[in-house]
Parts: sequence; structure tokens; C-alpha cells
Amino acid sequence: MKFIHAGDVHLGNPFSGLDKQLPFTLKKTVQTATIKAFEQLIDDAISAEVDFILFPGDLYNSAENSPFIQEVVSKQFKRLSDVNIDVFLSFGNHDFEADTRNHLPWPNNIHVFHQEVETKIKILHSGEKVALTGFSYQTQRQTEKIIDDFPSKGDTDYQIGLYHGALGVAGDPYAPFSLSDMLQKNYDYWALGHIHIRQTLNEQPFIGYSGVLQGLNRKETGDKGYYLVHSENQRLIPEFKNIAPINWNSMTISSMTDETDLIDQIISLKNDKITFWSITITTQIDATIIERINSGVTLDKIRDQLPTNMWVVRLSVANAGQLSLVSDNIDQQYWTGALDKVFEESNITDYLPSQVPVFIREHFMSDDGQEELQNAMEQLIAERRQNNED
Repeated sequence: MKFIHAGDVHLGNPFSGLDKQLPFTLKKTVQTATIKAFEQLIDDAISAEVDFILFPGDLYNSAENSPFIQEVVSKQFKRLSDVNIDVFLSFGNHDFEADTRNHLPWPNNIHVFHQEVETKIKILHSGEKVALTGFSYQTQRQTEKIIDDFPSKGDTDYQIGLYHGALGVAGDPYAPFSLSDMLQKNYDYWALGHIHIRQTLNEQPFIGYSGVLQGLNRKETGDKGYYLVHSENQRLIPEFKNIAPINWNSMTISSMTDETDLIDQIISLKNDKITFWSITITTQIDATIIERINSGVTLDKIRDQLPTNMWVVRLSVANAGQLSLVSDNIDQQYWTGALDKVFEESNITDYLPSQVPVFIREHFMSDDGQEELQNAMEQLIAERRQNNED
């Protein structure tokens, strides 16, 4: 048996906030990246002759989709139907209720999970019986432990769960579950969605996130793609496939002599594919250089010398608060990663009162708004730390 596990495709993501100076060809590449990744996944599924594909939530970026996106999905699903590859999909917190909205007709090989937990059966050419269990979001928040409604493994060769949610307790916003909850069901594989970082919660049986198919912003760094899963001695083993047409990456510069040295370090970065870089300088530098960086002069100078498959989206100097934290035996990479998790869109949304005007809410959902919050928090930490030392 072979199948694909692809969580969080986010077709229709607008990639808002792209730099106005971004060359047209790169801008077009970014804006079509999720579509290209989706089409590549379908190509791979057909080439590998998989038995089925799993989309555990957020195939779409929202419940409302343009005729263009509908046409893309319909065309690719038809290709799968022509070669008898089934699709099992559920809707998540971004595309909730998408199954109730108008869309182009889908062929009979597309199997949608609805609000109530349900199990669908697939009989393989080998005669083996596969049970697939899942559910879809009907609202943007799902605070109940839907995992409790999943049946234990029944009379079947393989049982697979599709689950769009996050580790947590009842009351948390995204179908909270615990690892023990899933292990108790005795399933052979849990195809998780919602978390955009590729993550394994348990090796055998596999319980994990394939991550987002294509990074959607500068915080979603590194290789992105899907899992190609095969059976071996009654075990289901995932293998990661990197297919994202573009990469978002970040780096810190902890040593530099002058602006020329800074530029040389950046343009010497190796890029196997189109890569968008966010760069933070963590070393003490001359005030004149800081002024040139803050004014955008240095960034423009860098961009003029970049190869066509590379772009620097952000160049910044760590403020005093950041420097004091980083220098005190805290690895910058882990510090930045922790901050990114704290300032995820879902976390900010949870703490914004519902009566906050839409334009304010949208500002804090943007990269600039989240950066303002992050900088303010770092400065506050530094001030409190200084007060404690005093």
C-alpha cells in the first residue's frame, strides 16, 4: 500500500504583504507557489501509483474560493479520477464549511468527511481493507475533544485517522488531543493537520504532521512538502518529499567588519531553489551602518546584486533587548523559533477581544504588526531584566 499525507495546502493564500520592490517574475512565482506545489503533488501521486491521498484539513486557505482556485482543484481531482486514485479530505479551521459552499462538481473518487466523526472503507487491489476515520470543522474554532468520538481500531487490516488539531486540553481552540488519546485507539497511522511545521509526535504507530505543503510567509522556513507513506510488514512508514517551489529561510549575522562584508556574506548564500531570506544582525555595529540599514539603503544595495533566484525580504538589527537576551547563552535560532510560535496568528487572535475593529485586528495579523508586538515584548523583557539586576 502507498498513499500521500499532505496537510495544510492552503490553496488561494494571497501572500499579502509582499515587498512592492519584488521583481514581477518573483512575485508571480510566490503567488502561484501553493498551486504549483499542489500540481506537483498530483503529478507525484500519479507517477508513484499511490492508492489514495489524504488531506487532513485546510486544503483551501479559506472557505470562500475564487473560480480560478475551484478550477485548479477540479482539474487535478479529475486527473486522479482518471487513474483511479482516491482522495480522502477533511476541512479545518481555515476552510471550515467549505463542503457546504458552492464549488465545481467533484468526481466520485473524492471522499469528504463531514462534521460528525465517520469512517470510510477502502479495499485495496491486494484485497486488504483500510478504514479511514475523520471529521471536518463547521466553525473556525473546535474546542471539544473530537478525538473522544473516534472509534478504536475495528476489524480491518489498517486503520488511519485524519485529524486537524493540536495537542491540548478541552477548551483549547483547535480540536485538542493528547498523544495517549491517539495511542489508545490502536490506529496504524495518524495523518495530522494544522501545525505548519513538520513534526513527529510518535514513531510507531506514526502520529505526526506533514507540515504545510508550501511555506506561506517568512516564518515558515525550510523545506516543505508531503509524506509518501508505504506499508512494510504491517507498518506504515512515511518518507518526506520536498516539493515547495520556493523556500523561506532566515539567518543571523554574528560577525561583520563593515557594510561591504555584510553584503558579501549575504550574496554568497547558496540557493538550490528560489529562496526568500530574512536576515538579522546580532553583533554590535557602527551607528552609521545601523542608520543605513534602518533607512533601507543597505537593503536596496543588497537587492541590486542578488541572483535571480534569491530575494532578501527583511534586513534588521537586533535591538538592545534582543542582544542582551541572545548574548546570555540563549541560542538565537531557538529564541527566534520560540518567539515565532508565541506570535502565531491563532495566538494573537485568541487574545484580541471580539470588539476590536477589523482594521486593528488585520494590522496585528500582518508581519509588520506581529513584529511590532515582538519588539515591544523583547524591550519589556530587557527592561524588567535590567530592573532586577539593579
